[in-house]
Amino acid sequence: MNDIDWLLNLKKEALLFLKRLKGKKRPGFFHYSLSGDLYDENTHWGLGNTVFAVKSFYTLNLLNKLPKQDRKDMANLIKSFQKSDGTIFDPLVKQKAFWREKLSAIKHNDFNNFFHQQTIRAETRQAVSALKLLDEKPDIYPKQFPKSTEEIRTYLSVLNWTKPWAAGSHFSHLLFFLANSDLSNKNHLIDYAINWISSIQNPKTGAWYKNDPSLQQKINGAMKILTGLRAVNKMRFSYAEKLIDLALKTKNNKHACDNFNVIYVLKYANEATEYQYRNKEIKDFATKLLSSYRKFYWPEHGGFSFFEKRSNDHYYGATITKGLAEPDIHGTTLFLWGLSLLAQILEIKDQLGFQEFVA
Repeated sequence: MNDIDWLLNLKKEALLFLKRLKGKKRPGFFHYSLSGDLYDENTHWGLGNTVFAVKSFYTLNLLNKLPKQDRKDMANLIKSFQKSDGTIFDPLVKQKAFWREKLSAIKHNDFNNFFHQQTIRAETRQAVSALKLLDEKPDIYPKQFPKSTEEIRTYLSVLNWTKPWAAGSHFSHLLFFLANSDLSNKNHLIDYAINWISSIQNPKTGAWYKNDPSLQQKINGAMKILTGLRAVNKMRFSYAEKLIDLALKTKNNKHACDNFNVIYVLKYANEATEYQYRNKEIKDFATKLLSSYRKFYWPEHGGFSFFEKRSNDHYYGATITKGLAEPDIHGTTLFLWGLSLLAQILEIKDQLGFQEFVA
């Protein structure tokens, strides 16, 4: 079986995997892993699991083929985590990540997430994006984001850009919330934020950061910036060729995020050059990456694991599984999303029938 053939049955196998993760007691609930979860349906948790399920079904082009009640159940479960200020987050994750967040803040002298505020912002963004895929809206639109140029400048300035993977994600969240808000001047605010971020783009590498973080941080941070630009449909940025050079140096593929982020960067940098720069090398890189993806796939289960030999055990700093040798919904969502991009680069999109979502 070659590197393409194994994908042909993936849609059917992945659907069976998602069905196995579906809860039996709580409508709309999905388990994180097959058998290693530390918490079950009797606990009010699992927001991220259902968000991942929605995105996996969408990528497989199966979301709208699900029974209407199933889609409604998923939307209702997501909304059940919403608070009066519009934020949507998992209280169990907040509780279990409490001490890890405090120790991390002190160790790294970065207190932006000391009170879980950045995780809440991230979970809220992902929840709202999943509701959009379900053609639903939150009951209360989140209000906790900057609404003036001065607030945006302060918001972006206090982020730790020596760690661009995290900082870039919060730039992306900002653009997402602005784009989906009812602010009359949101386009002006979006442009201001994009201009601000352009000031820290490095012309030698094409990535957005300060000081000299690792190659992994540069690539993964760039991915976050690009998701923000795509969320507002303004995929304009400089130094795309340098970004391609940087991404093609990547060899780190230890987990689902690394495997996904590099192909996201290559896909959109390639588009920015109109496929006129190292296009064949990008396709060769994509073919090799496809082989790497296969190492994370469990054909007997139909899902991918976050790590090569085991499921993920932490989610936003909270320990949620035993990390057993099995696939999980987090890894499955990221690898399917990555495959939707690889299929476009390798021109096999029609064969696979996958579709890319806007995060």
